[in-house]
Amino acid sequence: MVLGEKQEYLKVVFIRGDMEVLVPLRKGEEVGLRHTVGPDEIPRLFEAVREADLTLPAQWPPRFRAEQEILAGGSAYDLARLIGVLAKRDVEKGLAATEREVLDTARSMLASELAVVQQIDLQAAEEQLDEAVRVHAS
Repeated sequence: MVLGEKQEYLKVVFIRGDMEVLVPLRKGEEVGLRHTVGPDEIPRLFEAVREADLTLPAQWPPRFRAEQEILAGGSAYDLARLIGVLAKRDVEKGLAATEREVLDTARSMLASELAVVQQIDLQAAEEQLDEAVRVHAS
């Protein structure tokens, strides 16, 4: 009961930072919660990293805005594509510190989801993602 009204809550457990948050069920979408990908979708996520079929603007300010929108949206497939594109750019030209931070953030977000979906530790999920990037970069 909150303010005299019965409410259901989602308990969200964050792998990074060992933190738990209670979110009112009816506010889930409003605060950006979504269902995770299913275990059967993981091969397609790695394929999205390898394909890197995301077109970003060539100019820095609009490209950075587009990258930030992808991070804010949190779609696993968009994050995978962004990781692939930035990893490719890193090999070809190198990344500025700001874009390296975008890549690290996208990698962290996707690795966290992979860990939860596969019920593995975060390090193992990061290693899977790194392997997909290595295959893509070679």
